[in-house]
Amino acid sequence: MADILEWKGYEVCVANDGFQAIKAVKDGKFRVVLVDFKMPGLNGVETLRILKKIAPDMSAIMVTALGEGIIYMEQITNIDFQIIEKPIDIDKLFSMIEGICR
Repeated sequence: MADILEWKGYEVCVANDGFQAIKAVKDGKFRVVLVDFKMPGLNGVETLRILKKIAPDMSAIMVTALGEGIIYMEQITNIDFQIIEKPIDIDKLFSMIEGICR
């Protein structure tokens, strides 16, 4: 996915887990973060909760195979994020990112 986003002209930073994502956001400035719901260490919701405290204006897209169940998670966590389901429709992802970055 990183290669496709870079090919499309986006600057990309890859983190292999929630802890690396937190460090990256502390060290840099990001307009949008893509977080998988299931990750090693911290899950996507826990990671987003911390990331939004560090960078409250940063937008987030949660990648999930869980479908509508994640919508419930969004409602009970009070974290603002968009959802994209696996398998990822890359055109939909580009549209979401472009809507955020306008």
